[in-house]
Amino acid sequence: MKLLQITPEPPSLMSGGGIVIKQTLLSLVENNYSVDYIGPEIEDNSLAELYDTTYYLSPSNNIFLRIFDTLFMNTNRRYRSWLKLCIDFSAYDAIVMDFTKLHYILKRIGNTPLFVRVHNVEYDYSQNNYRHHRNLFNLIDACFSRPREQLIVKRADHLIALTEKDKNRLCQLYHIPSEKIAVIPVCIPQKTTHLPPLDTQNHAPHPLRMLITGSLWYGSNYEGILWFIKNIYSRLLIPKELCIAGAHPTPEFLEFVKKMPSITIVNTPENMEPYFYNAELYIAPIFDGAGMKVKVAEALSYALPVVGTSHAFEGYAIQNGSNSYIVDTIDDFEKSILDYYHLDENQRYNMRLSSLQLFQSRYSLKRSADLFKKLIDPMSV
Repeated sequence: MKLLQITPEPPSLMSGGGIVIKQTLLSLVENNYSVDYIGPEIEDNSLAELYDTTYYLSPSNNIFLRIFDTLFMNTNRRYRSWLKLCIDFSAYDAIVMDFTKLHYILKRIGNTPLFVRVHNVEYDYSQNNYRHHRNLFNLIDACFSRPREQLIVKRADHLIALTEKDKNRLCQLYHIPSEKIAVIPVCIPQKTTHLPPLDTQNHAPHPLRMLITGSLWYGSNYEGILWFIKNIYSRLLIPKELCIAGAHPTPEFLEFVKKMPSITIVNTPENMEPYFYNAELYIAPIFDGAGMKVKVAEALSYALPVVGTSHAFEGYAIQNGSNSYIVDTIDDFEKSILDYYHLDENQRYNMRLSSLQLFQSRYSLKRSADLFKKLIDPMSV
């Protein structure tokens, strides 16, 4: 099959959205589909090389054109570059689009089958983003998000949600039949994960190594981390270390963390693997935001149990106390971390193994590829 992937954000190895877009790409390539690309320039050559043809869209810096385009809900800076593309969309067996933002593509794609990957309900995401960051751009985005999203979900032949919650929300908002929406969760490639060998020898206790990752400029992320440090981490009377590795922390966040003993912050790391490999327990204090959290799948892929809120585990089939801990109060957060700390080596090993097995059975790339094939090319299954 000849497919075209259209996205407002490039596939990448780092950002949450970019990782999910990479999942879309790898799932299609895994099924031996021929895939072309329209979107921003891809910085990672290993991903760019997976496409047959790439059509890169350049951002416009013409403020007058951008203001004019905004009057018609076209707030994407690459809209003008899109208009200049000369492509025969009928040459594709299907179009796969990530996000429900680019409503303007609908005018040009004709009757080519359209599959839309809904990373989050864009209307809800934009409203939440504006509550946290009140500026003119976010206000405009919040106003336009629902009509844009409605145009896309109505035109799409199939929608692909990350969670059942998002699926139900789309049905409620836009009055579309549930049969139109498939659920394909966040899935990522298998890591080369080696569990530490089971060692029953008595050793001197070492600090519990905890890890938090994410975009540190994003309100929901850094607010949750600050809440965790102030209300839980500072109360833990055990040997402990916390590593916070993420992109673009705010100056206020950096200043706060500097004052905290046993906390290390890694500013915009190029490679996250060393921090996952060094950790024993992953912390996910997430109370807000939309969609399914990629960071949880990443932690599970490294055989890390996760201590996180119900919101952090949205879309995940967690067995509380078996492979991770679901906690929503200060006391439960503290108790779960202490429970893990006091496990013996055999119990820790089994919990980490259970985390890895959950990832392999539910959130691996192989499962994603199978689900995409069943949806896009059902006759071949």
